[in-house]
Amino acid sequence: MYLLVGIDIIEIKRVKEALIRTPRLLQRLFTEQERAYCFSKKNPYPSLAARFAAREAVRKLHPAFTVGVGFHEVEVLSLADGRPELLLHGTAVERCREEGIGKLSLSLSHSQEQAIAVVIAEKG
Repeated sequence: MYLLVGIDIIEIKRVKEALIRTPRLLQRLFTEQERAYCFSKKNPYPSLAARFAAREAVRKLHPAFTVGVGFHEVEVLSLADGRPELLLHGTAVERCREEGIGKLSLSLSHSQEQAIAVVIAEKG
């Protein structure tokens, strides 16, 4: 067994501007649960940016995730203790099975200006 690592960092301002400029992106990029969680916060944009970064970090894990995996097929949920958890759907689950990718672990963080996500997966 070995580990795969995907990481992504994004400017929160860039995400905010895109979502304000094109409101339909909110539904296209984020699931209903993600939107509800993020908009329960005073400022939803750091959490939205971190979730977008998580999707990009998953895409960077392995070539199997770069094509054909939709935005809603990688979902970030928050556990009761506040830790983020990845929930995969559809094609993303199939790709994990095909490639022998097992457990996925996620870490999110943000500053006032940037959000970052790191995904670690077990393979083999």
